[in-house]
Amino acid sequence: MTMYMKNLLCACMGIWFLVSPWVFGFEANASALYSCVLFGSLQFVLAILALGKSGGKVWPNWICCVIGLLFIVVPNVYHLELMAFFSFVVLGFMTILVNYSNLYPDQS
Repeated sequence: MTMYMKNLLCACMGIWFLVSPWVFGFEANASALYSCVLFGSLQFVLAILALGKSGGKVWPNWICCVIGLLFIVVPNVYHLELMAFFSFVVLGFMTILVNYSNLYPDQS
């Protein structure tokens, strides 16, 4: 998978995190809503900024790795339902893995 496609995948996951409060129905929880909107939109913007770039010096990929870690923590902090918990944890790990693979691409 090319670096361009990996960053587009990361941007799509950012959009999912952005809309997830309305999909899973926890928009009444203001803290969880603001966290998802802030971190999801930040992940989207940073993934777009990193399109086609790779290597350890690409700072948007580093920040997206941290955001992926935050999305693993969010359902635990806000006690979200099982489907939201599963979605956040799986997509958080995927965010970390996709950005890690952009930071350290194959040397072949």
